[in-house]
Amino acid sequence: MLGVDPQNDEDLSRILLSRDLAQFGDALLNFAYSLALTETIGKPRGTRVPDKVLAEAAVKAGLRKHLPRRVGRGEVANGLEALIGHSWLQKHLTLNEVLACLKVESLTPANNFVRLAELALSRLEK
Repeated sequence: MLGVDPQNDEDLSRILLSRDLAQFGDALLNFAYSLALTETIGKPRGTRVPDKVLAEAAVKAGLRKHLPRRVGRGEVANGLEALIGHSWLQKHLTLNEVLACLKVESLTPANNFVRLAELALSRLEK
């Protein structure tokens, strides 16, 4: 996996732009989001996290500044997915921690993903 210095923009950019990590993170976040909804409402629920929500969270968490200037909402959302995928694979986050972030009551769903992104960023290796 990638060694990361959170103070090094190149290291973080490399993670955020990784297609493989984004694909893995997409699957992980959709599973965790579905599980969080299932546990919250008490009945099985399978759903996808909208790119709009992930992109908004990525911007609020400060990830946008680590991406190339001209990228669309989908690429910004992919960056957040890649960060979460990387963090989980490096054992910086557990599924229970991801669920705890996603189960918090919030009027703005993106805020739960902001909390998750901030937690992941805080745990990147120095």
